[in-house]
Amino acid sequence: MNKLLWIPLLLAAGCAGAGSARYSESDNRQTISADLDTVFFVSLPDTMTAKPAFSQGVLSLGKDGADPATHRRTLEFTAKALGETEIRVGTEFSMRVRVTSASDRPGMHVHTR
Repeated sequence: MNKLLWIPLLLAAGCAGAGSARYSESDNRQTISADLDTVFFVSLPDTMTAKPAFSQGVLSLGKDGADPATHRRTLEFTAKALGETEIRVGTEFSMRVRVTSASDRPGMHVHTR
């Protein structure tokens, strides 16, 4: 019976953060795709303190916080318009972001009424 009590906790833990992509310094100089209106996170060493530069017409920056316990800085971005931009944090990190519509991908069906 005690084992059954753990099921809701495991399900909740598995769903936390579902659907939000996470990137780090291992994605430096890479190109990623983000669906329109989705949120994604970039986690960097907290020594990278420069203000992030990007096109505010394509992305918006939500939270920008550091965790002293893990020595990580987390940037929260929202893909707000179709297009492409590069996120730069100082000279140490850059990542190209291509914002696309999920309905433009092959196999995706658009329901209209």
